[in-house]
Amino acid sequence: MSYLVREIKPHFERSIQPVLTALTKAHVSPNTITLLGLVLVIVGSVFLYMHMHLWSFVFLALGGLADAIDGSLARKNGTRSEFGAFLDSLVDRFSDASPFIAISLSSEEDYLSFLSLLALVFSFGVSYAKARAESLGYTLNVGTFERTERWLTLLVGIVLNMVEVSILVILFGSFITMLQRVFAFKNRIPH
Repeated sequence: MSYLVREIKPHFERSIQPVLTALTKAHVSPNTITLLGLVLVIVGSVFLYMHMHLWSFVFLALGGLADAIDGSLARKNGTRSEFGAFLDSLVDRFSDASPFIAISLSSEEDYLSFLSLLALVFSFGVSYAKARAESLGYTLNVGTFERTERWLTLLVGIVLNMVEVSILVILFGSFITMLQRVFAFKNRIPH
């Protein structure tokens, strides 16, 4: 878990308690919130593709919020499940890919298309390194630029109309975090 998430998560979860309570009373499942988040991100990515940055920001931010709420809702309700964790991780990959694909397809500059896809690959590398280490029985909670940082960087880039800069920051941040995880894992395994 990144420093940013460790610092913000407890405050965030306290602040959304009324929302979690309302969702619980309405019998909304965490998996429904997960899937709603994906739909919101896809809509936001379509707006990003169309260069409608304000609407893109709104829908991507709502999708990111749904992604932040689903796990909190599952913990509050005591409904955490292996399927829910699996679905959340799978949906996260589609949510991560959609904006990068939209930027790549809509860019008039070949280099930005390439950088966007490279940022996507390194972002997936960050997530895959952790998942693969966990599948081998290791915990790998290291890295300075995880999913939350990538999403915030993208949203700031969209709202400031500095998408190219945000892609570069995500690309380098993800690459460094991926390397941090590779070296951390290498140092943990017996030689």
